[in-house]
Amino acid sequence: MYIQSKNRNIFYVSFLMFAVSCSTTNNTEESVYNSTVSSVEVSVAEDSVVSYDEKPITTNAVVYFDFDKFTLSTKSIQTLKSVVRAMNENPDMLITVSGHADERGTREYNLALGQRRGDAVKDYLLLNGINDNRVTVKSFGEEYPLVTGSNEASWSKNRRAEIN
Repeated sequence: MYIQSKNRNIFYVSFLMFAVSCSTTNNTEESVYNSTVSSVEVSVAEDSVVSYDEKPITTNAVVYFDFDKFTLSTKSIQTLKSVVRAMNENPDMLITVSGHADERGTREYNLALGQRRGDAVKDYLLLNGINDNRVTVKSFGEEYPLVTGSNEASWSKNRRAEIN
């Protein structure tokens, strides 16, 4: 009886090893016990102050443009008013404006158009009291489309300035 039980256990172990080796899940087990450590003490200094009022400061917005244009629409200005408000409330906030274009036009033309779109956003922010050194403008032209496709629906999403 012991021999059959032992053979059966070997079969189960072999089967489990085969099943685990066919699996795509990797499981790792490590021992982290150290017998030389008997206790751990955690303390906080009496005079330390923890502030829970701090929060991450970030703003993300997208401004869209008409074909071959870099003028701000009424909807874009509403978006930028929110950015100005966030930047006024957080004077340490720095942003980057990334100008983009759709795929139509040459690479050089689209890089220049993306730059003009980014500069239009920056100019609006400067006119509304935001310091010049808080805004960086980059142009990516047509290099990073938001939507792929060669139709107006795709192109309209790619003509943009992203504020991060």
